[in-house]
Amino acid sequence: MPKNNRNSDQEQLLKEITSFLTKAKIPYMVTGSLSVIFYGRPRSSHDIDFVIEAKAKDSEKIKEAFKQLPDEFLKEIRDIENAVLNKKSFNLLHLPTYLKLDFWLLKDDEFDKERFGRRKNIKVFGQKMSFSSPEDTILMKLLWHKETKIEKHLIDAAFVYQIQEKNLDKQYLKVWTKKQKTQEFLEELRKVNLSFYY
Repeated sequence: MPKNNRNSDQEQLLKEITSFLTKAKIPYMVTGSLSVIFYGRPRSSHDIDFVIEAKAKDSEKIKEAFKQLPDEFLKEIRDIENAVLNKKSFNLLHLPTYLKLDFWLLKDDEFDKERFGRRKNIKVFGQKMSFSSPEDTILMKLLWHKETKIEKHLIDAAFVYQIQEKNLDKQYLKVWTKKQKTQEFLEELRKVNLSFYY
């Protein structure tokens, strides 16, 4: 599929699912690669990542909401229910495009609650939706880099950092990179030559 068609499919799917989550009153934020693309790095992505807030008592509500999605979405309702009950993740597959939608349940740890509380309500593709903040996008990418040693995560973080630098809360980044033991990677972000990755 040509890249422009893929991007158009992704745009439509993002608008559809964020609208669905809003109408279903499921608090969410867009994170992962689309957050990176929005704040900094122009690159392709084959999935869309969301963090959603739901407690065990909400499992029936969440299950019934996702049941209402059309059959073009491949979904396992039992997996969705188990994910909500056990704070796990679940995914959907959009059959017409083979784009994957990953849903991560908000955890009870300090950072997850902090970044969810800092999510930004912004206009994307002419529609209001909730995105992870640029600072938290950077912090998550640094954590992924620390855990996996995959360079892509560091480059993603560097794009967001360098492009959004004037608007970033540097003190917030300093506090959390210290807590997460990723300070050394934060120093590297300023030195990455982005021209190599366009």
